[in-house]
Amino acid sequence: MDFWEFIFPRSCLGCKKSGKYFCGECRKTIRKNDQADLNGTSLFKYKGIIKIAVKALKYQFLTDVKGELSELMDKGLEDEELSEFVKLKPGIQAMPLFWKRENWRGFNQAEILAKIAANKFNLPIINGLERVKETKPQAELSRKERLKNVKGIFKAKPGRLPRQILLVDDVWTTGATIKEAVRVLKKAGAERIWSLTLAR
Repeated sequence: MDFWEFIFPRSCLGCKKSGKYFCGECRKTIRKNDQADLNGTSLFKYKGIIKIAVKALKYQFLTDVKGELSELMDKGLEDEELSEFVKLKPGIQAMPLFWKRENWRGFNQAEILAKIAANKFNLPIINGLERVKETKPQAELSRKERLKNVKGIFKAKPGRLPRQILLVDDVWTTGATIKEAVRVLKKAGAERIWSLTLAR
């Protein structure tokens, strides 16, 4: 046990049992996502302990949960369609945050997930997309407002993009943010993009 774990001991995000963020019993409640989407994979249902974990990561800055998230993601990343896309050796692009939000938070949660996927598949991480507009959180908006909220929020960075890109984000809600990012990346030269989200 390291110093910080001694001062702030881990407890399960679901039942508060001490020891781990995802105890054995609460892991059993996690459900794989069964909603298929063209050109995309979401690993888990956005409910229960997964929903709590995402919010803890984003709003309570619980970055040391990434080790246990990596364990959880490992089997999900063996999804058949995702595995077929990975054979194309895509570059991995994390969904960028607006610079003010990333400075406030101190990290980008999508980058944490992207690094887990990069390590799993031995793929390079790229930095070809920039968020140029500050927007309201998508979760606070109606479907119609979400579509309007994300229009024009990204631009491709200078330089050549890989032909294939694995675009990584934390949660698929309506898919509006991912679809806008895909549009910009394809306009900049990417030919095929597969999205990977932790939950939906």
